[in-house]
Amino acid sequence: MKNSALAAALAIGLAACGGGGGGDRAALIESCEADGSMDAESCECMADAAKDNLSSELYGVLVDSVKSGGDPEDAMNNLTPGQQEEFMGFAMTAATSCGMM
Repeated sequence: MKNSALAAALAIGLAACGGGGGGDRAALIESCEADGSMDAESCECMADAAKDNLSSELYGVLVDSVKSGGDPEDAMNNLTPGQQEEFMGFAMTAATSCGMM
């Protein structure tokens, strides 16, 4: 349950609002910072971890969610079980390596 909450918080933090221009990384960082739950350094770390650790397909889903301003919970709910598992693994690893845990 704690892991699910962390993954949801991370998804919301990275996809809380629509990202602006400047590329995918910039959109993720901007969205994360706008959420206000992480500092700039953590947002940059999480955006880099997403690019480095998620499959290109799942990274694209995350970026599309940010850029469209869609509901991050809807994006998470529309993932396949395998994608949800991948995202949970990413969330745990990124949270640890980015100093969130």
